[in-house]
Amino acid sequence: HTFADDVTELLEEEGVAVGAHDRVSPEPGAGLDHGDEVVVRYGRPVTLTLDGVRHRVWTTADTVAGALREFGIRAEGAHLSAARSTRIARTGLALTVRTERTLTFMADGQERTLRTNAATVQEALAEAGITLHGQDTTSVAPASFPRDGQTISVMRITDTREVREETVPYAVERSEDPALFRGTEVIERAGRNGVRRVTYAVRTVNGVRQKPRRTAEELVHLPESRVVRTGT
Repeated sequence: HTFADDVTELLEEEGVAVGAHDRVSPEPGAGLDHGDEVVVRYGRPVTLTLDGVRHRVWTTADTVAGALREFGIRAEGAHLSAARSTRIARTGLALTVRTERTLTFMADGQERTLRTNAATVQEALAEAGITLHGQDTTSVAPASFPRDGQTISVMRITDTREVREETVPYAVERSEDPALFRGTEVIERAGRNGVRRVTYAVRTVNGVRQKPRRTAEELVHLPESRVVRTGT
């Protein structure tokens, strides 16, 4: 029995404190009639990580299932870090939800589409039956979170080494010789090109050869300069 005229007075009379995230039905300030029932639903903080993005939210639901409905999250096929029947205390809880998403992998000339709630591209690859070998990778980081509708290419990578011998041109050393007629040239030494051995790293991605990258070199034979005397 109460002498309160409205919900607010009743709450004060009963010593019930209501916070910003709590819900009262009927609303505070609403009048009271004989037999009315007043329901207080307390807000509960939830640290929600939804598809890799963290949120701080509030719910008046007292179970995970109720909170998911309140948040409008489709739980069918989703990964939940807590069972739907888990009770949410007034102190709240942390909840991780990975919804089911559609991914398409382009690998080895084939297209593979699957529905998954995987946490990483690497996990989704395994679900699709695709294995990375050696230096193989994907068009997005294997540890990244896969997004709904994403198309991911698998890059088959082969690294090899090539060694080439390249010519080092000789220089020409000229000197003036007054004993020779003007315009006359005498080659004292013909000159000889040197040889340089160069090592290249060569990468092939999905069968396409990339631009070689020079990694080391050594001079095998020094070039010998051509020596020329010119008349003055």
